[in-house]
Amino acid sequence: MSHQFTLHADSHDEDLARLYRLQVRNLEDVAMFLATPDARISTWNRGVENVFGYTEQEWVGQHVSIIFTEEDREAGVVEQELRTAAEQGRCVDIRWHRQKGGSRVYMTGVLKALRDEKGDLIGYSKVFLDDTPRKHLEDALTRSNADLQQFAFVASHDLQEPLRTISGFAELLSLRYRGKLDAEADKVLSFMVEAAKRMSKLIADLLAYSQVSQEESGATSVHLDDDLEAAKSLLRATIETTGAEITHEPLPNVELDRNQMVRLFENLLGNALKFRKPGEPPRIHVSAERQRNEWVVRVADNGIGFAPEEAKTIFAPFKRLHSMREYPGSGIGLAACKRIVERYGGHIGAESKPGEGATFWFTLPVSDPDQERFNAHDAPF
Repeated sequence: MSHQFTLHADSHDEDLARLYRLQVRNLEDVAMFLATPDARISTWNRGVENVFGYTEQEWVGQHVSIIFTEEDREAGVVEQELRTAAEQGRCVDIRWHRQKGGSRVYMTGVLKALRDEKGDLIGYSKVFLDDTPRKHLEDALTRSNADLQQFAFVASHDLQEPLRTISGFAELLSLRYRGKLDAEADKVLSFMVEAAKRMSKLIADLLAYSQVSQEESGATSVHLDDDLEAAKSLLRATIETTGAEITHEPLPNVELDRNQMVRLFENLLGNALKFRKPGEPPRIHVSAERQRNEWVVRVADNGIGFAPEEAKTIFAPFKRLHSMREYPGSGIGLAACKRIVERYGGHIGAESKPGEGATFWFTLPVSDPDQERFNAHDAPF
């Protein structure tokens, strides 16, 4: 889409234009500039000096590639971005850039093509926001999560070995001596076997939870409808046994990891199927609506519900609202849902009352989240 900008000759408009240019020139936190059709920089603002280190004399007249890293210049990134902006009207640029002294800064920028009333290209505008602190935090969390995953893997492996031994001997004792000892001994052996099984499941779930944010991105999810159907297939036996009815409205298309989207739906549907009302078939409905730059997906059920104050705690690892005898499980499922959603910058929550069912909701980004973010920078300076 082309962007056209014209100013009328009215003196009032000219005064406003001069004031606007002065304000933009003095902006210190946002780097902005204009460039000619051959990508030579023609303007400067204080944000350029604060972010990149260049004075006006050092900046104006340079090629826009001056702030790109050597690797990106060699890879042809500069030419590709100019071409994309010229063809599509804009190009979002999120990468490391080069400062005057050679240091690097992580920037989010939008390059836009400027055209006159005839549609001819007259230049480019670019706006930068400094995302370096966020990038450093993201990298630190990645390293921390990698360490946590390695610890969880080693710990689970080391725990599973003795647990298999205990479980094996407990089952052997149960098979060999069941009915040959008193009723109390049979009960103790049964408890040992069940406890070993629960511990094994708990360790496996804990390892899966630690891996949620570290899994490599697999197949890209295109249709959430398909991901929901895949989750239903994994729960087919429970759905048939309980007589559950699962309906849904048209769901959006997203560009996220499909395996994790399927796991997200599997955990939420499984939760609704587990906490159903006795003697009443589960009824589950999935819907979605767009709110600005995100999708809000809701999973509503007719189950036993929970107290509203519990909504703040149910996504914590190992959090249980019921005893193991009432509803078995490790308490990891909803915590894993929270981790999956937050991996993509979303949020998750729940609304409920005892005996009135529950509605779980989560947000996911739209395909082009940057579009909303930069609406304030649609005009040049």
